[in-house]
Amino acid sequence: MSRSPLFFICAVGIVGLTGCDDPPKPGAPSATPSAAPAPAPTATERPKPTTMPDLLVDPEGPYLGGQRVNLADATGPDKLAKIVKDLPINGNPVTLLVDKKAKTSAVAAVIVALGAAGAPKVTVKTDGRNDLPKALDLTPEARVASAPGCAIVATVLKDLSTAVWPLKGGLAKKQRKGLAGPDFSHTGEQLEKDLAACDSTSAFFSGDDGVEWQSVFNLAGEVHASDKKNRVDTLVLLHEEPVAGRAVTLAKH
Repeated sequence: MSRSPLFFICAVGIVGLTGCDDPPKPGAPSATPSAAPAPAPTATERPKPTTMPDLLVDPEGPYLGGQRVNLADATGPDKLAKIVKDLPINGNPVTLLVDKKAKTSAVAAVIVALGAAGAPKVTVKTDGRNDLPKALDLTPEARVASAPGCAIVATVLKDLSTAVWPLKGGLAKKQRKGLAGPDFSHTGEQLEKDLAACDSTSAFFSGDDGVEWQSVFNLAGEVHASDKKNRVDTLVLLHEEPVAGRAVTLAKH
């Protein structure tokens, strides 16, 4: 069967048109761009408080303005410093509530941080003995430039006995524990003698970290009550537990 010339013209034309398209290049990018990965969410900064929030130390540690600080964690001290730095202290005294079962080291750490942030005094409130103050104005240790060597240091030891000695070091006068805890009656008599014998406006106290804060706070209250000449206006919780009878070196900024 013969084909007309027109059939071959059309066939050649079709082949020619088909051959004009370039084959796709291998590895060529898709015409549709892939979606960019979503940016990672950034942590929202907690706004700085404009008024002083509640500051508390309980058996679990500092709880400041709704933020818990675990001082046993490696980042705990830095977190404490950051929280305290953002408080609106503005050079004013600060109130700190302390549970009677808190650790003395945690209370001391918070007072050190508050002092570093500008607080000249920290009013510590604790439910202590009824015959002693429920609130004491404490001075951050680093704010004490110096003190006479005869200034008294008092501490509650691990076995609930007490010890009193001079800041420069010397014989520690100890009192055994009483029936229900430290013997503050005899300790107070010793404190009264030593405070009267030293012309110092500063006094220092501390306690073993295994002893409940209530006992350490009561000792500080006993120091206050035994100061019959009202000389002491700078009562200091030492940032580290001292060794009875040894000289105490005061911390600086």
